[in-house]
Amino acid sequence: MTRPVIRPPAVTPETGVAIVSTSSPIPADELDRVVAYFTDRGHPVTVAPHARAATGYLAGHPANRAADLMAAFADPSIGLIVPATGGKGAAQLLDLLDYDTIAVHPKVFTALSDPVVLANAITARTGLATLHGPTGFDFSRPTINQATAEAFWRIVSGPVKDVEVPGVGWRVARGSGVCLDGPVVGGHLGTIRALVGTPWMPDTTGALLILEEVFVPWVQVDVALTHLRLAGVFDRIAGLLVAVPVDSDREDAPDTSYDELILRCVGGSFPVVTNAEFGHTSTKFPLPLGMAAQLDLTSPQPVLRYLENLVTT
Repeated sequence: MTRPVIRPPAVTPETGVAIVSTSSPIPADELDRVVAYFTDRGHPVTVAPHARAATGYLAGHPANRAADLMAAFADPSIGLIVPATGGKGAAQLLDLLDYDTIAVHPKVFTALSDPVVLANAITARTGLATLHGPTGFDFSRPTINQATAEAFWRIVSGPVKDVEVPGVGWRVARGSGVCLDGPVVGGHLGTIRALVGTPWMPDTTGALLILEEVFVPWVQVDVALTHLRLAGVFDRIAGLLVAVPVDSDREDAPDTSYDELILRCVGGSFPVVTNAEFGHTSTKFPLPLGMAAQLDLTSPQPVLRYLENLVTT
């Protein structure tokens, strides 16, 4: 795949942080904790004008959410944009964003769950590397997961090229003995599925595709993966990395294991690694969308290796 990559500037102790609601509403106490977290680290924090909006399961009108996100990208004092939380509705912003403006005002944009649809679209349309990593949901917890926070600050503030993530507990469902690399694409399964057939779907040719899911039974994972397979998403990927499923019940699925479910649904012969912690688990490692990473399956324990830096320093 062609990757005209733009790296955002590194986050420094003086970098301004914008908190933007892209999806569902965030409770007031959680938003206050997110603001306090970044403020306590010394960052000037801007809370987007509509960050506290709530209209049913949406954080206000899509036009307002899109305007807040665009204002954060255009603001020269902002260097890190953090979605307030996940939920539903981020895809409603895709046709409302000015991707040319985003390309000339690169910032670190971190996303997980629903907002990752924006991260993938931004990377696909502008070449700006984004981050599959913690958002306001993680930074609003009464107790912040230190491993997650440390990995986040490391990747957004400096070089990570050649840094390794040991695959403790990961399972090689297929492809043991190989070493593969490619630009990272993907995220939340249901959200990535929503991009199929749209102009914002990233090219998955040669990619290390990452997928994670939460709060859905295996039958819905089956349906989503089958859809991606039929749409050709898996046809030319370098490999597939699947996260630990969270609150995902087997129910009456015909498969005896989650790995069996994945392999049955995705088809192909590309390497598949499962049970990695990058999704809705409290402990998670970040992945730079659009940047190359390597999955080394030549040893008993898999290793993920960053091949490029997310940011410029």
